[in-house]
Amino acid sequence: MPRLATAILAALLAVLAVPAVAAAASRKPCRLGASGGPKCTFWNAKATFIADGDTIKADIAGDGTSRPKLIRFTGINTMELSRYSSNPRNRRGACHGLEATSLVERYVKRSHWRVKLAAQHASSRTGKRLRRSVWVRSGGRWVDLARILIEQGHALWLSNPDEWAHNAEYRALAEQAAARQINLYDPDFCGAGPSPEAQLRVSVNWDADGNDERNRNGEWVDVRNLGPAPVPIGGWWVRDSYLIKNARGVPGFEFPAGAVVPAGGAIRLHVGCGEARPTRFYWCQPSTVFENVNPRDDSGDGAYLFDPQGDLRAAGIYPCTVACNDPLKGVLQLSVRPTTPESIAVTNVSNAPVGLAGYLVKLHLNGEANRFIFGYAFDADDQLGPGEQFTLMMDGARGGDGRLVRHLDRGAYVLADGGNVVSLRSASDVVLDCIDWGRRHC
Repeated sequence: MPRLATAILAALLAVLAVPAVAAAASRKPCRLGASGGPKCTFWNAKATFIADGDTIKADIAGDGTSRPKLIRFTGINTMELSRYSSNPRNRRGACHGLEATSLVERYVKRSHWRVKLAAQHASSRTGKRLRRSVWVRSGGRWVDLARILIEQGHALWLSNPDEWAHNAEYRALAEQAAARQINLYDPDFCGAGPSPEAQLRVSVNWDADGNDERNRNGEWVDVRNLGPAPVPIGGWWVRDSYLIKNARGVPGFEFPAGAVVPAGGAIRLHVGCGEARPTRFYWCQPSTVFENVNPRDDSGDGAYLFDPQGDLRAAGIYPCTVACNDPLKGVLQLSVRPTTPESIAVTNVSNAPVGLAGYLVKLHLNGEANRFIFGYAFDADDQLGPGEQFTLMMDGARGGDGRLVRHLDRGAYVLADGGNVVSLRSASDVVLDCIDWGRRHC
């Protein structure tokens, strides 16, 4: 009888516990207050510790335990701390790391440590941390903490293919913060850095030809110098929105002493391995770094150039969402010859010379808008005078190249007679021109 009574009591407690768990979680639009869009599960929780700008600990209501869980904010990446503490005076970290942590703590305290956690998939994790959106009560309503951080320029946009509900929203906010040069995007926020007058730009070739994993050197970042003087960048680093530390703890590829971006020129950082040269460097990563653009989940990425103080000196976020009118749109026009000898040409139809650095010609895969067979990226010194035409020959050895002709050595039959699409695009994925033939359409 005691065993039977115990079993009945356990069963009764289990039944009574179900409503409590169900009440702790609810399914609603991921953007609270929105009438539609993807749905997320929301959990009530109480924050117990602020680790840094994108990680907290929280005790989740109805999960059957009082043990707090580590929560990683979805969709953003803030600068790191080197010393964690509940006492702000004891915290240490990289420039911008303390500011992001302080903002999170301020909002959580105003919310009396009550938070809502949200995810499209309850199983979403990054390592040991649950991947969640974190909402706090502010001004009489629930607000998304990651949104506040990225809107105020305290975080990099980190798209996620699984938890994608906020990808497009956060990307637009990051571009706006970069345009306003606030906080993280303020080039002298951390103090006066080296070469303050430098005019540097970064662009990314994020889609390598073929399989990206097998062609890691087909992914690269160009750092261009638009100024009249060379810029030494030894000790500077390039990173994407994810965190890849080197052996010295630098969050990205650290340029060696003596690295210089020539006046009016560029240097290129390849993701794969190779022998470094004055204008070529190799990250030697075991896998790809830069996310491909995927409109289905609004994925993308960015390349970020930091100086040794931790100031962000140039950023290239893609695909472009805000202010995407490229100055060469309508200036450069495509033409294609799909019969042998096959070729693609870019013509400058303006009355002024133009530089082609940072632009790519892409041959699409069966006419699809965002899948490509290959891309050709123009070099830093490629220019077109008024009326000049740059021709890409599909076949032929590269030894026959000239200033306005490139032989790609891809074979005689690359441009399908039945039809396909070629586009001219910027590194931020703005389409300048598109041409189609046969049964395919731009």
